[in-house]
Amino acid sequence: SVSTVDALVAAREAAGHPERATVYMGDQGHVALRRAATTIGVRPECVRMIPSDGLFRMDMDALERAVADDRAAGFHPIIVCASAGAVGTGAIDPLEEMADFCEAEGIWLHADAAYGGFAAVTDEGKRLLAGIERADSIGLDPHKWFFQPYEAGCLLVKDASTLQDAFAVRPDILQDTIWGANHPNFGDRGMQVSRSFRALKVWMSVQVFGMAAFRSAVAKGIDLAARAEAHVRASPALELLSPTSLGIVCFRVNPEGAEVGEEALEKVNRTVLARVFWEEPALVSSTLLRGRFALRMCILNHTTEWDDVRETLEAVERFGREALAAEAAS
Repeated sequence: SVSTVDALVAAREAAGHPERATVYMGDQGHVALRRAATTIGVRPECVRMIPSDGLFRMDMDALERAVADDRAAGFHPIIVCASAGAVGTGAIDPLEEMADFCEAEGIWLHADAAYGGFAAVTDEGKRLLAGIERADSIGLDPHKWFFQPYEAGCLLVKDASTLQDAFAVRPDILQDTIWGANHPNFGDRGMQVSRSFRALKVWMSVQVFGMAAFRSAVAKGIDLAARAEAHVRASPALELLSPTSLGIVCFRVNPEGAEVGEEALEKVNRTVLARVFWEEPALVSSTLLRGRFALRMCILNHTTEWDDVRETLEAVERFGREALAAEAAS
């Protein structure tokens, strides 16, 4: 959340702090993006929610129209926020296309890679995230897919001077902290002047376990999600609700041929969700995808094995059959 605020401030200052500064984000983006815009004073009417396409990625045609319309109406686009692993579905926005567009329009591109960014340590992740290196800023959460204790956030920027220009202050009492370019004071590169040594745990864990261990763990999560998707597709009791991306699978109980309305399906799946929570050694979350209640499996823990995933899916199927029977009898 803090890294997102820092990125938006840097983007605003790089644009010259214009009036009617306007921010663009996808409708699948994390709430932290909208909250960051509000925090730095972007007016509600200057926050644009861009609809997603059939794959839950930002619709580029809609983005281009919104920017053109806003420029014509006197608004000043300052930043486009891409999702590099959307919180709900794991979807990755079309990063290369967005980078091309933002470069042509002179707009800052921020990639929210808090969840998905560390997939880049794997070959598959590099392929999926192609274009992210062209972003002006990238937000990462090592406490997600880099397996760190809470909390650890990270902001990468293409040009460090953009942070320096946005945040550095030079009171007399801090003159001794200015040691030159090779000794940056990170208090001059973000909102926090007093900062804890969060980077130590990240550095130490890499030194102890090695990058190969992290690479293997992330790759396993991607593979387990793909296997879970295959199980859902093959199950007559389950329905896939979005393409599996990274380590996230969204699905629901909806047996083939069942004539069950959306309201009843949501009730059934909420019952299943509660039973998995209380009766199984697994945690499945939920979300809404275009108004449909979805069970959301996010595979993050490096100790998770296929048997854990399979048993959880089988429990969902079993609880689903029981909930459907109870619904039919009511």
